[in-house]
Amino acid sequence: MEESRLCQWSVIRSLLAILQWWGFNVTVIIMNKWIFQNLDFKFPLSVSCIHFILSTIGAYLVIKVLKLKPLIVVDPEDRWRRIFPMSFVFCINIVLGNVSLRYIPVSFMQTIKSFTPATTVVLQWLVWRKDFDWRIWASLVPIVGGILLTSITELSFNMFGFCAALFGCLATSTKTILAESLLHGYKFDRLESRRRFTGLWQDMSKALRRGWGGSLRER
Repeated sequence: MEESRLCQWSVIRSLLAILQWWGFNVTVIIMNKWIFQNLDFKFPLSVSCIHFILSTIGAYLVIKVLKLKPLIVVDPEDRWRRIFPMSFVFCINIVLGNVSLRYIPVSFMQTIKSFTPATTVVLQWLVWRKDFDWRIWASLVPIVGGILLTSITELSFNMFGFCAALFGCLATSTKTILAESLLHGYKFDRLESRRRFTGLWQDMSKALRRGWGGSLRER
């Protein structure tokens, strides 16, 4: 009986975690779009920089101050050889997502994000030479076809925003693939990943904001 209750509680916690992730994810995307559209804020890279800073502060408070999560010790060599590439791809992924929101609707951006499974399979096949069953390839046909149909008929289509969202899919796929190979042996949860990935790339985001902010604002 006790084991059954523990199992049920574990399932409930997992469902609550998924709902919480989904809720915050949707809220952040809609809020970013609201900032770009209603406030006419023209600096998506600045939004990304603020995103990284607040993520790092929040993760630091939970891990270091409140000690709700254990600190995972990483070897200094692994920090640059394994964490740094993941941080780079993670940063590019967030930046491209915010840039795409600046130019296309949330619904269209999320539709393009559905392309991620296809890009993941193709990248694994091209780079890692991983073989997939024909049924997996067949399942990608309606996904790709639906996205192409949506893109052609989208009234608010913007090529720059479309390309940013599409390259964001590639960055997401690359991040997923790299996580399997580079982070082997480290059990990072989402909070620890945020702390490490955003912390290393705040300076890069600031540099991007200064270098590209003007050109993106003029578009």
